[in-house]
Parts: sequence; structure tokens; C-alpha cells
Amino acid sequence: MRDIIIGTAGHVDHGKTALIEAMTGYNGDEMPEEKERGITIDLSFSNMEQDGVNVAFIDVPGHEKLIKNMISGAFGFDAALLVIAADDGIMPQTLEHFNVLRIAGVRRVVVALNKSDLADADLLTRRTHEIEALFAEHPAMELLTILPTSIHRPETITTLQETLFALPPRQTPDAPFFRYYIDRVFSPRGVGTIVTGTVLSGTVTKGTKLNVAELNKPVTVRNIQVHGRDRESAHTHQRVALNLDLSHQKLSKGFLLCSRGYFRGFATLDVSLETIGEVGLSHGAEVLFISGAKRVEGTVLLYPGGEYATLKLREKVFTRFGDPFVLLSSGRLVAGGEILIPISEPMRKRHKLALLRTLKSRDFARAFALLMANHRRGFGLISSHQRFGIDHKTALKYARSIEGAFVDEAGLVVYPLEALTTVHDAIRAIYENNPRAFLSPASVTLRITWASEALVSEVMRRMVGEGYLKQTNGIYLRADQDETELINTLEERIHTILDEEGLTPEAPYNLYDRLDLDRARGDQAFKSLTRAKKVVRLAHNLFVSESNLRRALALMRELMIQHGYLDIRLFKAETGMSRKYCIAYLEYLDKSGEVVKEGEKRVLKYT
Repeated sequence: MRDIIIGTAGHVDHGKTALIEAMTGYNGDEMPEEKERGITIDLSFSNMEQDGVNVAFIDVPGHEKLIKNMISGAFGFDAALLVIAADDGIMPQTLEHFNVLRIAGVRRVVVALNKSDLADADLLTRRTHEIEALFAEHPAMELLTILPTSIHRPETITTLQETLFALPPRQTPDAPFFRYYIDRVFSPRGVGTIVTGTVLSGTVTKGTKLNVAELNKPVTVRNIQVHGRDRESAHTHQRVALNLDLSHQKLSKGFLLCSRGYFRGFATLDVSLETIGEVGLSHGAEVLFISGAKRVEGTVLLYPGGEYATLKLREKVFTRFGDPFVLLSSGRLVAGGEILIPISEPMRKRHKLALLRTLKSRDFARAFALLMANHRRGFGLISSHQRFGIDHKTALKYARSIEGAFVDEAGLVVYPLEALTTVHDAIRAIYENNPRAFLSPASVTLRITWASEALVSEVMRRMVGEGYLKQTNGIYLRADQDETELINTLEERIHTILDEEGLTPEAPYNLYDRLDLDRARGDQAFKSLTRAKKVVRLAHNLFVSESNLRRALALMRELMIQHGYLDIRLFKAETGMSRKYCIAYLEYLDKSGEVVKEGEKRVLKYT
């Protein structure tokens, strides 16, 4: 089945609803909410089928609802049906709806010149020229055809139906994630929670776990219906009702259901902007932001020239690069545009403006270069689907084109040359401070947390080429150091430190940091010391020298003789050690066979 979604628009009295009823047999005005059955009801939409093609209409009667709710579905429109009455012609509300479609990114429009039975041939010709002139002013909008229609002339309805059935779905880029904005939530008796919306990308199947972005909560799809029919799956271009295993009271219109890991929410967006109408838009104006089914109040901060703006919203929204939006003020449409920076990007204003211009023109190579210059410690491509509307493969292609960049392809991070120099200097400082440092790239990243292992590996490889370091089995040491001597003395150095630290030695990982030692190499040294019985492992990450353990055992015996027993509380009071150490020593004592436990107390078997 080929699915097409048609958004309907037009002046409130131009016969839009009656026209759809004539095509589908469905009259939305006659379907009260009380008739909800199962999960088949779907607010504001009807459909018609023919020869394997399904055409769904999103139709919201009434002017105010149309402006606000048209945007809810406009993301998913394959085309629009603009209804203009032949006797009235283009009305102010028609222009407003036209602008909503245009700003919402709907590019293909079929015009129904409705009530054509009320106009003579000359008037129909004049109306046609007026419509063509409107579209000529906006070349991005494709006028597919103008069809005279009338519900009193069945042949015109048939022609309109055939035209809509012949429309191909819009071209949508492949996306590895499911995306669906809830445009209604309800809970029919005995069914559970139902949500409706349009699948914007990806596929959903019964049993799929999705993420409710605003709640950061998983939800399972228990059932799927498309136009009243149960389905095993649903895909892009379909209007879908989903039965979810989550209380309807926790969900709201505008919430995003998506594959986990692809979307983050932000309350600050940077956008391109076009003002509409005569009201205008001032810096700092309070507006209602609408994108998809989401509606959030906020403030608009204009850049010089007014072509771009920062939106400060009252709550986080989960949007994607290129998403359309509109701004309403006092219920009127005042502006719209597309989201260019959906992931908050702290930059100086002039740098941000340059970035916005490159993003608007889709010059991603230049945009990546600007971002790299702004992120001295690199910027990630992991969110490229949300951030730029492109997949990782494409993002890496642009990243590779940046002169002087180091691209960590596995980690999806782009670094400027400055980052390599910074890491180089940091690594050299470690080895200068401790000539016996014995490090791997992985251990260096624990210190330079913003640097990926691939970046550190590249820097250390270059330092080998410079003759400063040498490498063996993935471990790097200074070129002027003897590897055998370092290995032979490593166990002795660790044992000496543990002896000096007494009964409360530091954790191995902290010791490794102090010695500038790779963790894997350090673990080998501890295993060797343990096998030689020079060191005893009391608990996870707690090793004590054999001589200090003997001291601890002697102290515990002495305390039991003095007090007649020993427990954690007494041991802490007498030694000042933390609970962690006291428990470790007491549990070791329990295994020695020298004591008997009486509740939490230990007493010597023989006194």
C-alpha cells in the first residue's frame, strides 16, 4: 500500500470539509468524541483508498484551530489541498494558511477552485490567474494543478480524487530512527492509552520499545492501527494510532516518541526567520512557538537584520535541523522559519551568525570548519542526525574535507590541530615530571578526559616519530628509559608505597595515577606481588602489604584480649579507620579460624 498524507487548508467558508466528505464519505463535524471506538478514531483526519493507494487527509475545521493544528501535521504532509471558493477568491485567511504551508515546508499544492458551479467561465479564468500570480511570488511552492470542483458536480470530485491518488509521496531521506510527535492522547474504556500522530521517519512494530523524549522514559507499543485496521508495523507517510503501556495522564500533545539515543532536548534554539503580515516582530517579543505538535511559550531575540534569531523557550523541545516552525503572537501568525541549531551551541554572536548563514545554505563543510574553530577541544558528530539532518557517513565526509583537522572516525569527533598540540604538551609534561611513566593511550585519556583514545594514540605515535617516546605492546615510555629496568623495579616501587601507607593504602587506580602507570601494566604488577605473597587482596580495590596485614591482625588480637570482643564500632574507635577498611580486616580475620562470631562481635577462640 502506498500512503500519501494531504494537508487541507482554506478559508472557513470555502467548503473544505464538505469537499472532503464528498471524496471520503466522512464528515468530521458529525463525529463527536463520544463515538471513540477502540483505537480507530483519529482526530481531524479521514482517508480514501483505491488500487493500493491510501490518501489520508488532515483537516482541522475552523480558522484558529487551523493555524495552530496545521503545523502539528505539516511535518508529515506529502502535499496540500488548498481550497479556494470561486465566488470569493483568495481571502486574507487563505493567504495566512498559504503562508503556514509555505513556512512548514509543504512544497506541493493542489488547488481546488471550489463552488465552481457559482462562477461563470470568465470568473473561473480570473480566479485561476490570481492563484497563479500568488504562486509565482513564491517559486519554492509548486502549484501542481488548479481544479474546478463542486460537491454538486460529481465528475469534478472524481477528477480531484484521481489527481490525489496519482500523487507520489514526498521524498524523505532515510533515517535509522523512528520519529513521531503525539498530536492527541486519550484513553477509551477497556483499551488503555492511545496516541495518534504521523510517522515522520523510520518504522515501528508491535512490541517495539520507544523513548518518550520529554520523560526520558521507555514505552512499549502494544498495538498499531492505521486507518482503523490493526497492523504489525507502521512507517513513514502514515497516520498511525499507537496503543502504549503508559498512563495517558503522563503523556501530552507535542511529546516525541522516538528511537532511544537520537534526540536531546534544549530550551534554546537558533533559527532562520521570516516575518509575516504587518504586525512585525520586535527583539524580546513574547511568542508562542509551534513546531510539529509542540507548543511552547518563549522569547525571540533577533540578530542584526532580522533574518535569524535565538529562541529562548520556557521548556525543552526535541527538534531536528531543518524542522519548520511558526511563531504566534496574540493568536496571530507573525513569523516562521526553520530550525538551524537544535542543539544549544555557545558561541560569540558574530561567530554564531556566520554559522547560521552557512547552515541555512547547507554548506556543511564550511559549517564544520566554523564549529571546529569554536571547539578547541573538538566537536562531536554523534548527534549529526539531530544536529545537521545528515547521517554519520555524510558527516564524516564533510569532516575529512576540513584542512588541518584530525578526525576520530570511530569516536565521531573532529579536532583542530590546536587540540593535538595541547595533548602533545600535556603528555610531554607527564613524562618530564616522571621519567619512569609507563602509559597507554587509554590511561592518558583518563587524565585528559576531553581527548579521545584515537587522538591520544595519534599524538603518542608522533612523539615516537620525534624520538621522544618508544612503544612496546601498546605501552609508551620515554626513549631514554630502559624498559626492562622499569618493569623490574615497578613491583618494588608498588610494594614500597603499600608498606609506607600502612593499614589504609590507597586504591590501585589512584596509585597508578601517582606513578603515571598504565592500568593493565599495574594490574599485572599487583597479580605478581599477590602470587609472591608480598601483598594480600582484602577486597575489591583494597590491597595491603603482607607486613601491614600482620600488624593489623596483631592489633585485632590485642583489642579482643583487652575488651573481650571486637566489632566494627570498637575497631573504628580504636584505630580511626573508615568503615570500609574495618570491614575488610574483620572479614579477613573471620576466615583465619581464630575467632568466633557472636552476632556482630568477634571473640578469640582461645584466650
